[in-house]
Amino acid sequence: MTSGSDWAARSDGTAAGGDRFPSRKPGRLARIFPERQVIFRTDGRVRLVTLTTGGQSAIAVVALGLVGWFGFSISAQVGFDDAIAGKDLEIGAISAAYGDLKIRLEDSESHFRSVARTLEAKHAYLMALLDRPMSSGDALKARAQGLHQEDLTRQRLASSRRALLAQLGALEGVVRRKAGPKGGANAARGATGTVPLPGLRRARVGREHKRLMSRIDKLEQRLGAVNGSQRGVMDFLAARSIDDFDRAKKLVAISGLDVDGLLAKLAGAGPRGQGGPFIAAAPDSGATATVPAVLGVIDHQLNRWETLVALINRLPFTAPADHYFVASRFGKRRDPINRRWAMHYGIDLAGVYHSPVRATAPGVVVRVGWNGSYGRVVEIDHGLGLRTRYGHLHRILVKRGQKVGFRRKIGQMGNSGRSTGAHVHYEILVNGKPLDPAKFMEAGEHVLEGY
Repeated sequence: MTSGSDWAARSDGTAAGGDRFPSRKPGRLARIFPERQVIFRTDGRVRLVTLTTGGQSAIAVVALGLVGWFGFSISAQVGFDDAIAGKDLEIGAISAAYGDLKIRLEDSESHFRSVARTLEAKHAYLMALLDRPMSSGDALKARAQGLHQEDLTRQRLASSRRALLAQLGALEGVVRRKAGPKGGANAARGATGTVPLPGLRRARVGREHKRLMSRIDKLEQRLGAVNGSQRGVMDFLAARSIDDFDRAKKLVAISGLDVDGLLAKLAGAGPRGQGGPFIAAAPDSGATATVPAVLGVIDHQLNRWETLVALINRLPFTAPADHYFVASRFGKRRDPINRRWAMHYGIDLAGVYHSPVRATAPGVVVRVGWNGSYGRVVEIDHGLGLRTRYGHLHRILVKRGQKVGFRRKIGQMGNSGRSTGAHVHYEILVNGKPLDPAKFMEAGEHVLEGY
């Protein structure tokens, strides 16, 4: 053990044996924060508090941290305020654009409803028409044109709907992109409770989007039902148009004509060119055309109908007199003058003297005047190798080269030439070959019922 005098000597830096300890230099931290003593005096009592170097260092670190955190909080607060103000402006612009798009979509929906009502009304009308006989190409043409226009309307509406949906999707993407960073800012600010979250606004926009999409889906289902039903009507019309055309062609064939040959000749008589049904081209995105293929069948049948109607309008399907009786038919008969068997290449229609004789089809007068046994005669060229001849006239009322229309008055019934009484000798020649006019008149009774 050491005595008290020994410890006192050590505290002065000397060893017990008279030697001194080597002195230590204070460190850098000790030089910055030397040991300090704080004296507190309260009610006459004195207390001494020693601040060591480590304690002072810890206090300094804490103080610096508080100052840094405070500065960062202030700068972040200012930055968040600026970012949220900018995002509010962007959200406002997006909301305005969304409102405009909503108005356009509602206008489109109103148009959709109007078109749907129109389509349903026309569909009901078409269904009612199906119960009626289709006696002419005009009725088929009117129906097909109506269907074509309706399909073009549906196509334009579908294109408009696709454009609106594309804009809606793009706008929704912008909203999501803009809302993402702002959501992080709001999360950071939400802890302080000082900034209101704009999520309610985005939720309202999302609900409005879903509502508009639901309304569009309902309209599409409604139009799809009408379109499917109308497709059935178009298929029925196409099938009926083919049947009616074949039936009409058979009625024309009663006359003894080569109907297919005349139709081919008539179709080739017009100017050569290009044509076909209008079917809208598919967009570049690969979507298919909306015009049903059955419209091409109907359009083809319309072309055939138009050619057949043009042929019917050229054919002599009526009698050349308004009031008559058949005095002599086409073919082998006993001659009315000498009673010998002979060939009669026309038909004799007897009537009142001076009664009008009319052209049985439009054409050009190629012969007028006296022609031996025929007496006063008029001959008309109707084209396609078809001619009609009217003999034994009392008076001729047209000139050579004159164009005459259907049922145009060309002369008066008479008794000129080799004749036994007032009548008109009526002939029909196809490429110079005589055909029985009675068969043309019989075919005309059926064919012209719907014209």
